[in-house]
Amino acid sequence: MINFPVGEKKEKFCSEDFDIETYIYFLIEDRFTGVIKIEAEDKGGEILIIDGNLCAFLNEKVGNEAIEDIINLKGDIEIYFLERERAAYALHWYKVIREYPLVSWKPTRKGNLRKEEMERIQLMNSFGVKPPSKNEIEKILRNEGMEFLIKG
Repeated sequence: MINFPVGEKKEKFCSEDFDIETYIYFLIEDRFTGVIKIEAEDKGGEILIIDGNLCAFLNEKVGNEAIEDIINLKGDIEIYFLERERAAYALHWYKVIREYPLVSWKPTRKGNLRKEEMERIQLMNSFGVKPPSKNEIEKILRNEGMEFLIKG
């Protein structure tokens, strides 16, 4: 099993609370450099993110084969920052020394990230509560004396 170096812990959560693919999408969009570690059932895997490139392993699987399994796992996830130099070295070690393939899979944003947000939307829909329109928001801001928040 491979172990990528890690730095300071960013956060920890259960994969049932987030869509892992969407979470990875946001990390890449934010130009995050670091490592995602996942422990689920009897499997352990890691994803290294640097400059939008992904390296992944899950038990004995690497590359696309590993990432496809990782995004479907249910377990504990820890996110770690990693200094750019250490990440570049880990990428070199993974790609050149071990000759493992980079992940060609690209994450997509499937919608809302948090389970709680999805549940809130479903609850609002079940009661027939609709999000306010732009005009309704502007009217509320004007009524509250906050029209300075309205653009243009």
